[in-house]
Amino acid sequence: MGGVPERASAGGPADGRARVGEPRSPLALEELLEIVRAAGLVTPEQAKEIAGRATTLRSRVLKERVGSVRSQAAARYDATPAEIVAAAELQNAKNPRRKLDEDAVAEVVAQAAGVPYLKIDPLRIDGDLVSKTLSRPFARRHAVIPVGQGERGQLRIALTDPYDSALRESLESLVQRPVEYVVSSKRDILQIIDRVYGFRSSVRGATEHLGEGTRGPGLVQLVQLRSGEELANAAANDQHVIAAVEHLLNYAFEQRASDIHLEPRDSAGLVRFRIDGILHDIEKVPLTVHGAITSRVKVLARMDIAERRRPQDGRIKTMRGDREVELRVSSIATAFGEKIVIRVLDPTVLMTDLHQLGFGLRDREIYERWITSPSGLILVSGPTGSGKTTTLYSTLRYLAGPEVNIQTVEDPIEVVDPRFSQMQVQRQIDVTFATALRSILRQDPDIIMVGEIRDGETAQMAVQAALTGHLVLSTVHTRDAAGAVTRLAELGVERFLLSSVLRGVVAQRLVRCICPQCTVEGFLTPTQVTALALKVPTERREQLRVRWGEGCVDCRYTGLYGRIGVFEMLDVGRRVRQLVNEGRDATEIAHAARVEGMETLREAAIRKLAEGATTFEEVVRVTADAP
Repeated sequence: MGGVPERASAGGPADGRARVGEPRSPLALEELLEIVRAAGLVTPEQAKEIAGRATTLRSRVLKERVGSVRSQAAARYDATPAEIVAAAELQNAKNPRRKLDEDAVAEVVAQAAGVPYLKIDPLRIDGDLVSKTLSRPFARRHAVIPVGQGERGQLRIALTDPYDSALRESLESLVQRPVEYVVSSKRDILQIIDRVYGFRSSVRGATEHLGEGTRGPGLVQLVQLRSGEELANAAANDQHVIAAVEHLLNYAFEQRASDIHLEPRDSAGLVRFRIDGILHDIEKVPLTVHGAITSRVKVLARMDIAERRRPQDGRIKTMRGDREVELRVSSIATAFGEKIVIRVLDPTVLMTDLHQLGFGLRDREIYERWITSPSGLILVSGPTGSGKTTTLYSTLRYLAGPEVNIQTVEDPIEVVDPRFSQMQVQRQIDVTFATALRSILRQDPDIIMVGEIRDGETAQMAVQAALTGHLVLSTVHTRDAAGAVTRLAELGVERFLLSSVLRGVVAQRLVRCICPQCTVEGFLTPTQVTALALKVPTERREQLRVRWGEGCVDCRYTGLYGRIGVFEMLDVGRRVRQLVNEGRDATEIAHAARVEGMETLREAAIRKLAEGATTFEEVVRVTADAP
């Protein structure tokens, strides 16, 4: 069972399989070099160079392994031939855009052995299957991991060397069931081992200490809450819980999660990550462990761990590599217990360059004209999570310089930037957006950023600041650009004042981008053309070329990777200004803006579709609520 074809001889098939020795032995470095050379990944000269530097490269691998906190337990194991080849850091001779890394080596080894190659997707790994099948020491020592089950019930196991028949026999004897092998890189396998066994070991230790539990402290049990001191001793200071929280945070960073959800359910706690705007289930934990994890997070965020009835907010600062990352923590009481959501505020995202946000050429020219005005009001509108804050921070970064004084008032401050003077709303001491704005006006500002206009007083102060010669940027929650104009009027801003200070409004959404690794081209169907309300002659309806992603390991088989903005730019020209002053509604204002050349959100998204940046489904999903 689980057999692997023997290695080909030198005179064998012309598919790059190398001539090797005893089929029961693991791959030697010389044999692996022959495989990668025959596959065209290295030249003969490069293969000789790697062989000559083998001792140095092996030492480098072991040194890096010892230096990795997560890999200290594996430091005593020798470097594999694949690790040595990857350590040479050569360009892939077959694909110059790609390095000769462990993944590239694993692919050709799999091809030579006649077994599938698998780029492991951590979100598709069944943690229960992994932890119940193999022990952590065995999995790490041999760099093997169960990755799922086949169609006929056989166990799929990822390994690095399919030729090691002694290892295969040990695995088949250990699991006592049919086995199907796939080849993966050692790096990917060890990462899964660290995540699954590390997190589950922490949860298991916490469960032994806290017990399983049947239901968390839901709304009907809030009167039975333990004291803060008891919670701190039982949970926050427990090393297993601390380790579990660290595992979750590190894993969230690795997966580019924007939000971490810790949700109590009827029988277990659920951990979910939001990645590229979509939620994914990650882990289930006993309810008692869920409670301990939430308590630990609240301790880190300096929240009251004894208070589980009232919503609370907190912040955590941590390091991700060499950069500081802030986590915004929010807690609420639900029917089954306390739920926590952690927003990951990555400065590399919030400080995106203005030209990388997704503006088209015309839109960028309009926006730059607005923000380089000496005074006026600029609004950014959209729902929560549509990228408004990123647009504002990118704008301030673009405008920052020694000759300008930039002041912000935020709730809360999402990223600290030394080029701005940033002030945080603190309602408990009566520092609101409006009172903060009043104080900021005495600080000789050139540019003012108000995190959000939520009430009439803030709206009035923002308009007054713009009238007195300042450039004011802020956000509002409306579906489209014209709606932002009427929203300020509803908050009590006089129309004639608004028409005189408003420079423009940006309404925006985020669409997921097509994965660059699995892009294919095709045409819109007649049904899709009709759904988008495209005005296209019937004879051309089947000639509209678009792209989509087929799905690959890089995008987790979604065909989508990353996000980009789509924008509706309402430029306040003479006609629009007149309509604002006359008190016309959003529909009339939007119509006038369209006559003057404004693209709606749907039209802007369709442009991204035509440019090959996103898909038909994303256009429909993201702009479904746009007028």
